[in-house]
Amino acid sequence: MDVPTRWNSTFLMLDSALPLKEAFGRLEQIDRNYKLNPSEDEWKVAYIVHDCLKKFYDATNHFSGNSFPTSNVFFPDICKLQLKLKEWENSDHDFIRNMAGPMKEKFEKYWDECCLVLAIAVVFDPRFKLALVEYNYNAIYGENAKKYVDKVRSAIVDLFVEYGGELNPSFGYACGSDVEESDFTGSNKESDDISDDMFSNFDKCIGDN
Repeated sequence: MDVPTRWNSTFLMLDSALPLKEAFGRLEQIDRNYKLNPSEDEWKVAYIVHDCLKKFYDATNHFSGNSFPTSNVFFPDICKLQLKLKEWENSDHDFIRNMAGPMKEKFEKYWDECCLVLAIAVVFDPRFKLALVEYNYNAIYGENAKKYVDKVRSAIVDLFVEYGGELNPSFGYACGSDVEESDFTGSNKESDDISDDMFSNFDKCIGDN
């Protein structure tokens, strides 16, 4: 059943129905009382919406999976959803743009509340440090990315000082990235370049630098 307030239920409904397209057509032929067979245009809409909602479904399963991933793993998923919503707002399809508006409004509420905490968790991961944050923020915020990256830097410095650390002026921020910030400016800003593999473009960018 489709629950309008739950995107995953809409995805699961479509995921169950789409393979039965031919069966719906045959039912219409043998049962004159059956009047609900979708048109070809409606099937096309269903396929497109299904592919969009699958991004949220996969991310949700990642968050709530049996392996219980830590918060540093959530950050790329959340960023990917943010970029997808921006992409859908500029879709060629009216129904996708109409869907993206309310979804982004709700998503922004959670993004504002959790993005800083998740970014800090990523910086503490020695595999990524600040480089992954810079990469994703450049893709999301473009020219304004530096302002948001600086917020993450400041928050980590505050945490460091709060726990009794001392900053060495000669080294600046103790949590600075191993990759120069300027190396990421303008990298992969187009949402069309976003890979389903959340780290493939990031790895390529690091390798190129």
